[in-house]
Amino acid sequence: MAIYHLRLKVVSRALGRAAKVGGATRRSVVAAAAYRSGERLYDVSQGRWFTFDKPDVVHTEIIAPPGAPAWVFGRQTLWNMVERAEKRVDAQLAREVEVTLPRELSRDDQIELVRRFVREQFVAQGMVADVGVHEPDASDGKAQPHAHVLLTMRYLDEATGTGFSANKERDWNEREDIAQAVNEARKRFNDTGLDADKDALEAAEALRNVNVWRSAWADYANGALARAGSAERIDHRTLEKQGIFRMAEPYLGLARHVEKAYAYLKERVTQWVAVKTRTALYDDIEHYKQRDPKGLADFVLRLGEMAEGFAASLRRPDQPIPEVDLDR
Repeated sequence: MAIYHLRLKVVSRALGRAAKVGGATRRSVVAAAAYRSGERLYDVSQGRWFTFDKPDVVHTEIIAPPGAPAWVFGRQTLWNMVERAEKRVDAQLAREVEVTLPRELSRDDQIELVRRFVREQFVAQGMVADVGVHEPDASDGKAQPHAHVLLTMRYLDEATGTGFSANKERDWNEREDIAQAVNEARKRFNDTGLDADKDALEAAEALRNVNVWRSAWADYANGALARAGSAERIDHRTLEKQGIFRMAEPYLGLARHVEKAYAYLKERVTQWVAVKTRTALYDDIEHYKQRDPKGLADFVLRLGEMAEGFAASLRRPDQPIPEVDLDR
């Protein structure tokens, strides 16, 4: 069945954690683009290549506003220019949108769905979009098609030395009037707890960029499903708003792969422990064999008799003991 998933995050230059000795000292949007496209890209600011093994990448393209210069369509040049435009050590370099693509659509229809959504929702506002469609295997063994979209955070501006405007476009994060309306509605609802104020808060929240894009993705995907003749639909609303009363399942993401890895490691460790135990037993037997071979033989015979007696005690009283011809 079709699944709704849209996630937004920002690619920042800051690591967000203490740098490891000999490791990276900051993040690179060139590296992010290399991973999402499966291409080998050179980061000029760091003087290093980034290469990732990504056989699941099935489609990439760059979508830019009309009249964009030719260099924008070169992935390596584009993201190096973005790096050059940002001066702060903790600069926000790009915004990423990740969406799950309906399995019910053909690959061509999935690509056209992403292309249309990105062009009309982001590029139309002036952003440059770097699209990568991936198709890895899911936990059920089927394909898990999804798209990564890296978006620039400044207008293109050929008059500057960096190719981008001097200032970020803050409305692409959140319009100031919308942010103020949300804050006022939230404060009012927190003070009163009234249903009317809760509805007003939800109405204000619906105007935020993240929720506009979440709603739009459901509309675009459902339109594509309808054109493909599929009855499946996705819904960006909460389960409560949909009238579905069950616990929401958390998005596992990497955890699914960790679960598989745990099961594999558990099996391998069990085998390793069994081998180590058997080897230690053989070493002990060899030790006793050299010291007292007759005593060891007697012990093995007694052990066999004990095992036979234990097995006999487990048989039902009415179950006859099978005869064994020892002369065969």
